[in-house]
Amino acid sequence: MADRSEEIITEFTGIGISEHDALVIADCIITRKSCSWVNTDPVDDKLIQDLNDLIKKNNYNVSVKVNAVPTRSKFIWDVKVR
Repeated sequence: MADRSEEIITEFTGIGISEHDALVIADCIITRKSCSWVNTDPVDDKLIQDLNDLIKKNNYNVSVKVNAVPTRSKFIWDVKVR
């Protein structure tokens, strides 16, 4: 399972997702558990769209939404298992 996790993380970091965010998303995919977290790693709509396109292409059965908190320079990540 560790190899699969590393493969997923590599896919996500390859499109520009930070390693920390990629690790958490990969864990959600493998454990089939939803998760939310807050961090300061910048993301934009195109990056999230690319991420969700990659998730759909690989049938990972999760969806990712990110909401910016501009007054705090933070981003709220929400990964839901479908």
